[in-house]
Amino acid sequence: MNTSTHTPLVSILIPTFNRPHYFQIALESALAQTYPNIEILIGDDSTNDETETLLRTQYLPNYEQITYIRNPSTLGQFHNGLMLLERANGVYVNYLMDDDLFHHEKIEKMMAYFQQDTKNEIVLVTSYRELINEEGITIKEKIDIPLPVQLFQIDTIIEGIQIGNTMLTTSNNIIGEPTTVLFNKLFLTEKFGTLNTRKYNCSIDMASWVHLLSKGKAVYIAEPLSSFRYHSGQQFQQKLLEGIEDFTHLILTSRKYGFLQNREDYLSGIRCALQWITGSLQYYKANPDLAPEDAQPRLLYCLQSIQNELQIHSPH
Repeated sequence: MNTSTHTPLVSILIPTFNRPHYFQIALESALAQTYPNIEILIGDDSTNDETETLLRTQYLPNYEQITYIRNPSTLGQFHNGLMLLERANGVYVNYLMDDDLFHHEKIEKMMAYFQQDTKNEIVLVTSYRELINEEGITIKEKIDIPLPVQLFQIDTIIEGIQIGNTMLTTSNNIIGEPTTVLFNKLFLTEKFGTLNTRKYNCSIDMASWVHLLSKGKAVYIAEPLSSFRYHSGQQFQQKLLEGIEDFTHLILTSRKYGFLQNREDYLSGIRCALQWITGSLQYYKANPDLAPEDAQPRLLYCLQSIQNELQIHSPH
């Protein structure tokens, strides 16, 4: 492993659970990186031995950069990811979800910006990303989650507060899923997925992007450098309620981190949250079989919190 100071160590973290086929494709994309100084940490939360057998027979004997941790009991995705981050030796960290893909030059192209950052102002590098289906084919038609949007036509360095405000006032995770982002962990002084001591349950990545973006600049690379897989095993609808609670907290807390300081920006964020809450109340009313038992009181609590802020900050 190259430990040259010119090529700092990058830690690729792969939390996995019962998906050996997709996991192997993800792992191969990490091993194919052109950047020369990488460690790959795998946290195996599986309830069977398929992933472990695959690793012990085909990979661990041949790739010294792989560290494999078989969790003695299931940690869950949140704590599995935290465990890997705590074990990461690199300052620069990129999660790789076990059903996603890195493009071969991803880490090299992203690290080039960190390596040129003599003032240590960049907290994260992200990029345009592709959405792929179960077979790995790019999805271009509309589905039930938003398609990735290309933010800029050329690579762009942008103030963290500025791009964070855009994310918050549109309720769109324009920074990307964990697979998309390479970040400097020294700027992350709260646990990944936590904001102002609150553990997020759905918008885990957005909590940490807000935390990181409050501390410096972001880089957006215009070409796609990762692929996010959309497939039937995911449970987006089941996460709706938790996502509403997370976004409500995100809006109400983000000002503490320097975001939405302009009243109009804050009101835009509040109205965005209000739209999500009222839309969810209507959705669960129309689809009562899909509503968790406590959906209404939880949503009404979010609604009251947002309406209070709207009343305080709206022009009279």
